[in-house]
Amino acid sequence: MKQLLATILVLSCSLSYAFDPYAEDPKGEKILTLYKTYHITKDKAIVTKTINIINDGLWDEGVFEMRFKAFFSELFAVNETVKNEFENKLSKIKNADFIDVFEKILASGVADIYANAPQTPDVNEMLCYSYYANGDTKYIDQLLEKAKDNEERTDLNRFMIGANALWWLATLKAEDENVEKYLQSLTDNQFAVTALKSRAYDLKNDQLQVLQEQKKNKNWK
Repeated sequence: MKQLLATILVLSCSLSYAFDPYAEDPKGEKILTLYKTYHITKDKAIVTKTINIINDGLWDEGVFEMRFKAFFSELFAVNETVKNEFENKLSKIKNADFIDVFEKILASGVADIYANAPQTPDVNEMLCYSYYANGDTKYIDQLLEKAKDNEERTDLNRFMIGANALWWLATLKAEDENVEKYLQSLTDNQFAVTALKSRAYDLKNDQLQVLQEQKKNKNWK
């Protein structure tokens, strides 16, 4: 049973590094860029564009619920105008499941969203989407804190979260110069230094090797 559990968790960790299928499609890549660059562009049409994306069936509620929660809970917390606009236009969403998601976001704060976040590598992607909403480096700090568990060698879930957090830091560094500059300012943080000097692809390979070695030695619990 333990071996089966470890196998499933190793597989889920591997999948957490998989390319986003939406990013491989030109239309999907454009959608992701809308949110990933919002902290820079401050697109005034973010509400209308989001509703159109949902109504055109371009986003799957199950896939994007955590991203939506992380992004919009942070955005609503810092931008009352956007929050009010979304609340006023909520009825324009045709999908009842999405209406339910956004009603929960509107009724919750950022702290509530993260209090109920999964204790899996998925939480790291949520931190990234909260960063995309506002550019607040406190979310980079939280990723750095979680990246410490990249050194964990007995608790498999902690290692998965830590390894994935470090992978995200290297990914963000490569696509956002503001993240790169922030990490460069943290000269005493070993995980910031590692993210700066590493490619996400190489980190993934190193981390998968650790997974295999620890599994072979039966060190995971």
